[in-house]
Amino acid sequence: MAESKKYWQGFEDLVESPLAQKFQQNEFAEEIPADEFLGNELALGNSQTSRRDFLKYLGFTTAAATLAACEAPVIESIPYVVKPDSITPGIPTFYASTFYDGYDYAPVLVKTREGRPIKLEPNDLATFNSNTNARVQGSVLSLYDSARLPQPMVDGAAASWSDALAKVN
Repeated sequence: MAESKKYWQGFEDLVESPLAQKFQQNEFAEEIPADEFLGNELALGNSQTSRRDFLKYLGFTTAAATLAACEAPVIESIPYVVKPDSITPGIPTFYASTFYDGYDYAPVLVKTREGRPIKLEPNDLATFNSNTNARVQGSVLSLYDSARLPQPMVDGAAASWSDALAKVN
C-alpha cells in the first residue's frame, strides 16, 4: 500500500495529477442558489420598508453609535470647605527634598500644586551633585500610576489604616 502513494513536491506535480484536473474541470459546476439568501424579488418589491427608510435607520444607528463612543467621563472638582492656610489654589508651592531610586541620587526642588508634585528641578543650593537627569525628571510620572493601591491591604484584602498599622506593630 505504501508503494501506491505518490507525494507531490510542488504545484506543478499537483496540477498534473488526475485528481487535480478533475477538480479544475468541476470546480464551479454547481450553480450558487442566490435566491435562498437574497430572498424573493417579488416579496422585496412589496415590502413596506422603503430604501429611504432603511437609509434613515442606518444613518441614525451610525450616529448613535458614534456619539455613544465619544462620551467623555465626568470629573467633578470638589472645592475646599475650609481652605488650608498653606494652600492657595493656582499658586505653586516649592519644597526641598532628595531623590534616590537605587541608581540615581539628586537633591531636588519639588514644585507642587494643591499638594500634588508636578515638577522636579535641581537644587542649586546643595553642596554637591546639584543637577538632575532624565530619570529623575521622569520620576514624577511614577507617582501617578493608576495601578497603585488606593488603600492599605492586609492579607490580600482591603483594610483601614488603623488595621494595617496594628498588623505591622
